[in-house]
Amino acid sequence: MIVFQYTKTDGAEYVSHLDALRHINKIMRRADIKTGYSKGFNPHMHVFMSAPIAVGVKSLAEYCFVECDENAEDFKAKFNAFTFRGFNCLFAKEVSKKVNVAGLIDRAAYEITGLSRPDTEAILAGEEFFITDKKGNPKEVRKKIFDLSFADGVLHATLGFGNDTLRPDLLAQKLKELYGGGNFTIVKTHAYHGETEFSEYLKNLTE
Repeated sequence: MIVFQYTKTDGAEYVSHLDALRHINKIMRRADIKTGYSKGFNPHMHVFMSAPIAVGVKSLAEYCFVECDENAEDFKAKFNAFTFRGFNCLFAKEVSKKVNVAGLIDRAAYEITGLSRPDTEAILAGEEFFITDKKGNPKEVRKKIFDLSFADGVLHATLGFGNDTLRPDLLAQKLKELYGGGNFTIVKTHAYHGETEFSEYLKNLTE
């Protein structure tokens, strides 16, 4: 069984979560990676992805669990040999049991460019911070903001993810309204389990 880290860049950021799952399933078949399947009338591959990110957000830190018998080195080589543009395996780890990547990853780090400098100290010092959700409703999200800093034109944000996600595009839009800026670009750079970067968390798992 394998847990691996992969990218969504070079246009892959516009592929939806479900379509990304379909892409990964196709990569498994193209690379002749033998995966486990569910039982029943309509069996599906035992491929389990981390929680979805918004369409248009680039990522260097997506994670996926695959039930297969490949070793980590061969899996990474096969995946990258038969992948689609923008989906690249950066790291693979052999594990002895299923790793719930969707449940374990609870925060993510982003780099956001295109915004004017926000008052990050005031936001972090405050007890409340409201954004507007996709339905146009105000939503209090201060507890989902773990860290904010701004340097050299880049906003570095560590936000809730998974079961308690704060979408970085909605945060960026709110900051643009408050402090100004133009078109912004968002890159997810790291995923975390608590304060531990997830690839490091995986490396400490016993095989």
